[in-house]
This record gives sequence, structure tokens and C-alpha cells, in this order.
Amino acid sequence: MARNITARNSGLLAAALLLTSISSCAAPPQEGPTSSAPEWATYTTADSSLRFEHPSGWDIRELPARANDPAGGVSLEVVDDGGRVLARLDTGIITDLSCSEPAEPASYVEYESVPMPALESKQGSDQRFVYRSLAPSGGLAAQATYAVVSGQQQSPECGLFDFFTLTESSGGRFAGEYAAGSGASQEEYFEGVSRYRETQEYRDLREMLTSLRNAD
Repeated sequence: MARNITARNSGLLAAALLLTSISSCAAPPQEGPTSSAPEWATYTTADSSLRFEHPSGWDIRELPARANDPAGGVSLEVVDDGGRVLARLDTGIITDLSCSEPAEPASYVEYESVPMPALESKQGSDQRFVYRSLAPSGGLAAQATYAVVSGQQQSPECGLFDFFTLTESSGGRFAGEYAAGSGASQEEYFEGVSRYRETQEYRDLREMLTSLRNAD
């Protein structure tokens, strides 16, 4: 049975259409420490709406905005010193969700959740950083993301929707995906997901994402 969920002014869910197009497609992450005490820089988005901190060795690349809100938005990606995409930020995103109930439930796990009170939404939602994974039913590929989200995960059978609410009409996405080497089994993938939490790179990513806040 198909379900249709619309989230515009009262809450934001991700569209499967957008999920594919704006996911970070990073190469397999380094699982050893990248730095013990990186220097940090502050970045403010081009529309002066948001700012966040990032290790100074990571670059910010501004991209053509994917916003579908008439009010506009911005898009950018964060890359390491080797050019690997670590995370992507998009704002001005209005989304709809439509998916079908699977025959079997998906396996959803949250490894870490951090409140983000400095990121305020005009829709009144509570924002948080989350690192989580999903093992879909039906033989679909497993997925793990680190992301800024609003509220609790809903409908995990429809995938990981890494979006947060922001303005009265739209929201955004600040997220990246853990990527294992090609040919890894699902068991090996989830072992890597768990180990990644112990790396300096993950800690830096968590600090960067949780620093996202309103600039005005």
C-alpha cells in the first residue's frame, strides 16, 4: 500500500528524488586519525543566513543552488585536502515524500545524537546531529550517514532522510555518507561504520556539523 506524506510548512521530509541527486559520494574514508588538533576556520554562507566552523585544511566549494523555494537558497560542498567530498550543504529545499510499505521492516540504528539548539527553525522544530545506519529490506544496499536533522527519524523503510527545517516554507540538508570500499559485504560495511566513530575525521565532521547555526 502506497503512502503519501507531504512536508512543507509544518515539517520537512526528504524526497527520494532529491536524496539521490544531493548525496555526498565520498571515496572510502581514512580510518586512522587525520589530525589531533586541527586549526579551525569559520564559513558564512553566501546569503549570510548560516555559518559553521571547519578544519582549515578542508575547502569549501560553492555550487549552483539546488533550491526549489522561491525565496532561494545556497549549495556548497566540503572537501578534504585530497579533494574528497566529506559533506554537502543545501538550503531552500521544499520536499515531498512518497514511498511504499516494504514486505519486511528495515533495520535502523542510531550511533550518536547531539542536540543543536543554536540552529533555530522558524517552523519550531528541534535540530540535532545524528550518525545512523539503515539496512533496508529486499536486498537493497545498506547506508550510513552523518547529518543535521529535525526531530526523530520517521518511516525508516523509506530510507534515511537527512533534512532539517529552517525557514517557514523550506529547509536544508547538511550531511555526508560513510562509504566503504567496493565489494564490501553488508557485515563488513557495518563494521566499518562502527569503527569510523573512533576516527579523528569523524570527530571533526561531528564538530563541523554541530557548529551549524543561524548567522543573523
